Amino acid sequence: MASGGKQVFFNLDKESAGTRRLLALLAPIFAALDHGGLIVIDEIDASLHTRACEAILALFSSTEFNANGAQLIATTHDTNILSSNLLRRDQIWFCEKGDTGETALFPLTDLRTRATDNIEKGYLQGRFGAIPFAGSPSQLLKTLRDA
Repeated sequence: MASGGKQVFFNLDKESAGTRRLLALLAPIFAALDHGGLIVIDEIDASLHTRACEAILALFSSTEFNANGAQLIATTHDTNILSSNLLRRDQIWFCEKGDTGETALFPLTDLRTRATDNIEKGYLQGRFGAIPFAGSPSQLLKTLRDA
């Protein structure tokens, strides 16, 4: 709405990448919530603010909005979600690349943690593994040039 209460319309191509991404996600999210089922979102944080991601997670955690038991599987690089208290410990999984290129998945519940632990801080400190390692900027540049 404009300041005078008049509706203003925009072409979708004039909207931000985050707005377009959110609009693209809403239909499958609402379908899952309305009918139950599973939705998988790769990089849920792509072009979305942390608060938008948290709002999506909250919908799936809500008995009011998720009465049909829909499930969400999402990947993210946004570590803020780890400290949002929207996820139970059994809902947090990490992935880590092995030396031979394989990827291993493991839940937070497999690791020693306390209920008072700051999961985001522990993750960023490397307590749980699953931290990408690119080396120093000069090592990374050398690797990219040699590729």
